[in-house]
Amino acid sequence: MSQNSGIINENVICNCGNSCNVRTSRTVNNLGRRFFGCKMPKDKGGCGYFKWIDPSLEVELLKEKLKEVEEEMYTLKYKMKELGGKFDSLKQKLKEIKQERDCAKAKFNRLVVVVLCFFTCKNYLWVV
Repeated sequence: MSQNSGIINENVICNCGNSCNVRTSRTVNNLGRRFFGCKMPKDKGGCGYFKWIDPSLEVELLKEKLKEVEEEMYTLKYKMKELGGKFDSLKQKLKEIKQERDCAKAKFNRLVVVVLCFFTCKNYLWVV
């Protein structure tokens, strides 16, 4: 465990009567948590006093919330990618439908011209 360079505005006195140093935990279970600790190591006559500065429950709740937000972000990214694929597919279908419509219009226009020509020719033959 090492001293922390952060400034804490609290003067904590250990059972030895000394001001405590601010330290940072390096253990797996409390990694990064800050605490006040006796200046003297226990094996050199220190009292072994410590007091947590950072409440682990709050840190854990924040970590859980961050994890939930990250999971939601990845889920939304996946859905967005999936919807982007569907959007591209629908755009392609719309393009195909427009082409079919244009082709049908052209066929209809040709049919109208043929019918008009037929009736025009028929009426011309009746007149002659």
